[in-house]
Amino acid sequence: MQIEEIGGLVNEKIKRIDECFHKAIDNFEDKDIREFRSEIRKLKAFLHLLSMESEDGLSCSITRRMRITYGYLGIIHNFHLQLKEASEYEKKSSKHIPAFYMDMLEKEFDYWKKISKGYVDPDYDFLTDEYEILATLPDNLTNKSKINFINYTLYEIGEMSARQDEEGLNNVRKFMEDIYYNLPLLNPFLTRQFTILFDEKEVNECLKLFSKFRDKCTAIVLLQTFSTDTLEKHEKQLLKQMEYDWLCEKKEIKEQLISKLDALHITDNHLKELSLQE
Repeated sequence: MQIEEIGGLVNEKIKRIDECFHKAIDNFEDKDIREFRSEIRKLKAFLHLLSMESEDGLSCSITRRMRITYGYLGIIHNFHLQLKEASEYEKKSSKHIPAFYMDMLEKEFDYWKKISKGYVDPDYDFLTDEYEILATLPDNLTNKSKINFINYTLYEIGEMSARQDEEGLNNVRKFMEDIYYNLPLLNPFLTRQFTILFDEKEVNECLKLFSKFRDKCTAIVLLQTFSTDTLEKHEKQLLKQMEYDWLCEKKEIKEQLISKLDALHITDNHLKELSLQE
């Protein structure tokens, strides 16, 4: 793959990012925010692949503006989800969530929306970032680098999956996305064994479980963070019960995720020892 084709793919991805950004910053709908963040991750995955052409593997990356915007909208997504989950819990349990707690979440939600619009003008054109990214790109992407990328990524998945803690699982997700989002470029180099391992439908279901797990972990952290001493005793007890229920749900999702990884042989100890020949 030569620089012209590489630049064309980067251009397509940034156009999609720009489109999703304007939808997200206009109304802060969670669906639009998730689409914007997903497109950023797709670009990052492609840049990770291109970085295999460098000696240190760190030459290509998204811009600082993209990274910070991704983070700000991620925070908004977290509060959006927290408000939704708290409301759903209230309906399911028939117990009133403390108004003070919900008000705090709403204020934080509004605060981060203002911060986001203050950082990036809603009319900003992310195609401006393209020039900064293009300046870091290699002249080509060789088959050798694609094979090295597969070997490196599978090794890291094997290492991280053995931990099965939150950080380890989150890293497994990132490495799986690196392969998944680059499948059209990597498929010719995947043996039958690896093709089964990265079956598009199965991996997509797995990534959905990763997302549910990450969201539940974040929801619990936010619940603990915004549970304040100003609440009445019965209100604290309600939030404690909600925390316990969410911890149970988190455990269940984690078990489903581990089971899915086992089915894909992601957690096999020999995975990190597998390699493709150049």
